[in-house]
Amino acid sequence: TSAFSKLTLHTEQHPGRGIEIRSPVSGLVSQPSLDAGPMYSSGLLADTLQVQVQGQQLIAPFAGIVTSADRGGRQIVLHHPQGLKLEISFPSSCEQQTLGFHWLVPQRSKINAGQSLLQFDPARLLRWCHPLYCLLSISDHPKIQRLHSKTGYVAAGQDPLFWLELKAAVAS
Repeated sequence: TSAFSKLTLHTEQHPGRGIEIRSPVSGLVSQPSLDAGPMYSSGLLADTLQVQVQGQQLIAPFAGIVTSADRGGRQIVLHHPQGLKLEISFPSSCEQQTLGFHWLVPQRSKINAGQSLLQFDPARLLRWCHPLYCLLSISDHPKIQRLHSKTGYVAAGQDPLFWLELKAAVAS
């Protein structure tokens, strides 16, 4: 991880505190690989996880708003009511494979936790990206003290992907 990262990966149980963000996809969680590109593997985009995708859909990890959804299927940005931003990106090699992605929500729409956002065709996308993975980044926010995640398998909508440990409120 980067010197700028607030992310701590755990192999055991999560710390059990803070805001829990469930995984929007099923698969194996790890640090970004070299295949993810230099921005991710160098640590310049510090608080990012890679999930080797198993399944065919991306679901809303929390209730919030979709502010951006690339119709090519490559990227979606979700905003949490606490002001946090989650960016989900598929590899650039999938960018032109629009037949492999089917968006179920429009941009700038409200979403509910567990709602299906995107269906994708892994068999089609595996031609260009093998193994199929996505990158999940939490944007830095002044409220975040630390981020936690557990490596290993996560089930979409069921298992936590991130735990956000918030800074203590300052008394005035």
